Amino acid sequence: MTAVIRRALARPLDLRTTSLCLSILVLNLIDAFSTLRHLEHGAEELNPFMHALLRRGAVPFLVVKHVLASIGVLGIALYPRQRAANIALAILFPVYFLLAIYQIGLFYVM
Repeated sequence: MTAVIRRALARPLDLRTTSLCLSILVLNLIDAFSTLRHLEHGAEELNPFMHALLRRGAVPFLVVKHVLASIGVLGIALYPRQRAANIALAILFPVYFLLAIYQIGLFYVM
């Protein structure tokens, strides 16, 4: 098992995959912190799972949200040549990018 993990971690990542994976994590954090800010100004969390985490506080919300995104990105990074990883990147990056733009845009209307 250790050899499999060592081989998986020793694979070089191309610049595109690395950039997109890191961008998704940054965009996820923008979404998380923006959500907290919007909630302070009267917005409501519509995701029931995240809403339940928010009742426990900002830290559990941020940690779980980031860990979930990180696990997904790690899966993509471990298998960058897999078709599923490339499809996931092609879907996730634009979604997180648009979500971040939406969150930032809300600052101007709230």
